[in-house]
Amino acid sequence: MTLLVLLAGFVCATAASAAEVVLSSPATDVWRTLDFPKISQHTNYAVVHDDGVEAFKAEANCSASARYLPLSHIDLTQTPRLRWRWKVEHPLRPTDERVKTGDDFAARVYVLFQFDPQHATVWQKVRHHLAATRYGDLAPGNVITYVWSSREPAGARWESPYAAGSQLISLGSGALPEWTEETVDVAADYSAAFGHAPPPVDAIAVMTDTDNTCQRTTAYYAAFRFLTW
Repeated sequence: MTLLVLLAGFVCATAASAAEVVLSSPATDVWRTLDFPKISQHTNYAVVHDDGVEAFKAEANCSASARYLPLSHIDLTQTPRLRWRWKVEHPLRPTDERVKTGDDFAARVYVLFQFDPQHATVWQKVRHHLAATRYGDLAPGNVITYVWSSREPAGARWESPYAAGSQLISLGSGALPEWTEETVDVAADYSAAFGHAPPPVDAIAVMTDTDNTCQRTTAYYAAFRFLTW
């Protein structure tokens, strides 16, 4: 297999137009699984067709794990907005999601950015080095996580109780039984969270997790793309 073919598989997206970059569908094997060493029960992800939509179906039961898509070609100066569709069959009972014991979400979409040493403190550089030693390419820089919450209203923002440099943004709470399209301005959200323009995007990821509260939930994710508008 040539290097060109390998790179094409890694990039795994097509430009539908100058204003839109369509990411690989859930059925492609370029989406990878991320399990966490200290969490024994993993969320089950299956590719399904629901109402004509090809999607990840994520089922969590006292579990956590993620699916992620490496990216190396997204230019946020040209396509700063991320759009996708999701829905939640069984919303979680409200918890305090700002603390570790309540940090579970029926649906999360992560945007992971490359580490940016230019804007990092000495401690952040040390922390990233340690993470890279342990996780290799899976150690990003800052992270923005868009969540469907059990209690936080749309627009609420807070830092992850588990990871400094990771900000969560609620897109809403409660029931989400029908397919719903979300569009977020990733570049603007990063600047608001961290005070400077974003570095390149490293990956996106989805996760449905209930390992802290030991609840059950099911969510669906589909149709990811980066857009100008």
